[in-house]
Amino acid sequence: MIKFTECLNDTWDYFFLTDPANLLLFKGENGLSDDIMNEFTTNESAELAIQNGVIIPMSSIRNQPYTIFFTVNNQTSEFDKDTSVLLFRKSGYVLNVINNEICVVTVPYLKNWTLENGIQRLQEAVKKGVRQKIVVDNGCYSVTIHGGFTVQEGIEEATFEFQINPIAKGTQSKVTDIGFPFIIEK
Repeated sequence: MIKFTECLNDTWDYFFLTDPANLLLFKGENGLSDDIMNEFTTNESAELAIQNGVIIPMSSIRNQPYTIFFTVNNQTSEFDKDTSVLLFRKSGYVLNVINNEICVVTVPYLKNWTLENGIQRLQEAVKKGVRQKIVVDNGCYSVTIHGGFTVQEGIEEATFEFQINPIAKGTQSKVTDIGFPFIIEK
């Protein structure tokens, strides 16, 4: 289990999970502009990216600090603890990893998604601890997203947990409610 604290949405109401290299490849293969956020909101490219395991969008992210957990290979969920309050569990997501990493990305990075501006800025933010990244083997992964409250060092915190497990290559996302609101509030 990998834990990150004080994770922020950069004042936009979205988090995205992706392998940055795979998102850059998708952008090139589909002739999308550098403003991939605009592309995703004005044409069908977002649905295609989700279906093909390139990106997982999470909308309605409140502007507050979050604790984020990544659990891999069927590790026990933080939400299995008696002190945790699970508000939602969303499964059926798929991510394809081609560069050994899964990152939490926010809107400002997607407004200029190039190697120099989007990805290098993201990597600098990861080094500073501002953005979150885990290292995994290349391959295809199922992703289940838990949201709710967990107790961390005696304090109840808004928490997301991403359960990441390997699956067969070529598996497509089974998510039908792309606009699900990932709201964590009491």
